[in-house]
Amino acid sequence: MDTINDKVEELVRAIQGSPDYVSLQKAQEQVNSIPGLADKIREFSWKNYELQNSDTDDFCEQMEEFAEQYQEFCMEPAVSRYLEQEVRMCRVLQEINARILGSVELVL
Repeated sequence: MDTINDKVEELVRAIQGSPDYVSLQKAQEQVNSIPGLADKIREFSWKNYELQNSDTDDFCEQMEEFAEQYQEFCMEPAVSRYLEQEVRMCRVLQEINARILGSVELVL
């Protein structure tokens, strides 16, 4: 288990040193320098999450409404930069997870 823990720590350091993570941290610093913006982004992200995971018949209509409501907000440079960097980092983490899970055989 020590080898696995060592490799996990190595992976964490590699992630933290990656250009995607560094860019995300810079974008987050910019967001944090604008009072109240981080809260607005969290609210936006939560509403988006709820909408994406809702079981509703009028999903497309609700998605259009959501996009209209937040269109101007997402065009703000600090917001768009942060959201873009967050998506990039999430994709990196998803790829890591997929590679690990794809290489380990579990029998249920």
